Amino acid sequence: MNRGTFLGAAAVIGANPAIPITPPIFTPTLRIAAVCPMSGEDKVVGMELLRGIRAAIDYLNDQRASYQSFLICDTYDDRNVASDATVKSSFAVGNQQCLAVIGHLSAAATLVAEPVYSQATMPLIVPTVTDDRITALGFQNVFRLPIKDSDEGGLVAAYVIAAGAKAPYVVSVDGVGYGPAVAAGFVRRAAALRVNANASAIPAEKPDYAAAAGAIVARLPDFVVLAGNVEDLGPLLSALRASGFTGRFIGTQGFFDAQTASAYAKVADGMVVSSAAPYYPLAPSTTMDVREYVTHNGPLTPVAAYGYAAVQLLTLAQQRTGATSRIQMLRALANGGSYTTLTGLYTFSPTGDVVDPNCYFYVLKDGKFSYERQARRTGFMLR
Repeated sequence: MNRGTFLGAAAVIGANPAIPITPPIFTPTLRIAAVCPMSGEDKVVGMELLRGIRAAIDYLNDQRASYQSFLICDTYDDRNVASDATVKSSFAVGNQQCLAVIGHLSAAATLVAEPVYSQATMPLIVPTVTDDRITALGFQNVFRLPIKDSDEGGLVAAYVIAAGAKAPYVVSVDGVGYGPAVAAGFVRRAAALRVNANASAIPAEKPDYAAAAGAIVARLPDFVVLAGNVEDLGPLLSALRASGFTGRFIGTQGFFDAQTASAYAKVADGMVVSSAAPYYPLAPSTTMDVREYVTHNGPLTPVAAYGYAAVQLLTLAQQRTGATSRIQMLRALANGGSYTTLTGLYTFSPTGDVVDPNCYFYVLKDGKFSYERQARRTGFMLR
């Protein structure tokens, strides 16, 4: 370029208004981690959880204002095995940009990983595990979304007694993860309501359903509550009817399952079951989220819903407090405030469980579950 050409170009530039240089826009981020099985025997359920997490992230990122954080999620496959959970939890806390973890899928995996998160002051959102032990260890960084077993038992007892039970009987399976604590919570709440509830547990190995049914019927119950999973206690339904039981069946959330409606539709007709899954048509605040999820992902399962809710909870906590560190996120979750998510309203107690736990009752009729009512009336659902 010669001198004249250069000066001419300079003159052109000088003749135009100055063009401001816009600095790069900084986008705040909220990085979280999900630790659950993505391979192994429990891959299907783990992927349901991830589907809910990812759906919430996609929707919230799409709807966010420019000043709100962009959500990022790192995923770690623990195969739902305790040894892998220990390793993968250390990977999650090793990323200093990560502010919270959603996980794990089972009590065994969660319990071994809790000390790792506690030492790193990492908030842990437990999306599916109902085992009482999860929040009984005293860790201040653990927050559970679903109702714990003993609280479910208490709410089921209140339901049964309000329905007129005078001699309820609750049965569980000995030595399994889900059921015994529900039964214990049922008995305690019934006693507080001045009703004597009988209880027993059948063995997990080689159960004799006919003998168990005979022993139960001999106590002349008017309600039989099956506290456990349909895979373990379903055969007891037929055995009880064959032994002459004519009263009502109540199942806990392990019976809110397609197997109950298909394999036991006739013998369990009229059975009421509890569930941690809300009835979304009566929960106005969930309308848009449910519609978006179903449109892009298909049916909304309870596991996916709790994954979705976990992301909502962390996002709302950061938006309310401006948390930019793990300790700030921990304080945001622990220090009160009500957060509305896809699965309900959350204010956490010092133990890490929700202050006012709730469950929902459905009745099985003609092979289909229909919503009946909620255990506690809240502003989340219309009834």
